[in-house]
Amino acid sequence: MRNDKTTDGTLKKHKASAEATSTLVKNRMRELGCEYQLNWRTLELKLLYGRKLVVRLPKDSAAVERMLGRLQQYVEAVNSVPGEYRVTSRIHTITDAETADNQSTRPTAAEIPFEMTIEEIIVRLSKNRELSRQTEGLTMGEVAQLCDEMPAYIDAIDSVPCNFRIRPVLSCDKWVVES
Repeated sequence: MRNDKTTDGTLKKHKASAEATSTLVKNRMRELGCEYQLNWRTLELKLLYGRKLVVRLPKDSAAVERMLGRLQQYVEAVNSVPGEYRVTSRIHTITDAETADNQSTRPTAAEIPFEMTIEEIIVRLSKNRELSRQTEGLTMGEVAQLCDEMPAYIDAIDSVPCNFRIRPVLSCDKWVVES
């Protein structure tokens, strides 16, 4: 049998916690001038280049405050990566068996044509992320320059904790701006 006093007290506690979190988020978003969505404890921030930063907020108000205090540096880090780069979560990892299969079917050096093209650069990052850039239409010199620039972008993305997900903005997103 359910104790209504306990249930009512727990419900009030959760409601008060949600209201406190909402107030903390609204105040911080007003300071940052960011467009955002807050759905229960999931906070989404609209970034540049059609990206958004998504994080599940902790229940503890002090932890929420600490997290919100670091948001600006994470937003700046992800926004520092140009729009031509795609940041995604890794979906597939290659197993040792797949690597062995690929090695057995590789062409010999004589079978490889001399002309070389690079269609896309994909860098596997820590925290189960990838950074990629299409290179179609670029010269080998421009591709080399991209490779020289990528470590800065890699460091920027790696500076964002793994509990923050970087996703594309969706057309159904409904953004709020605090003024």
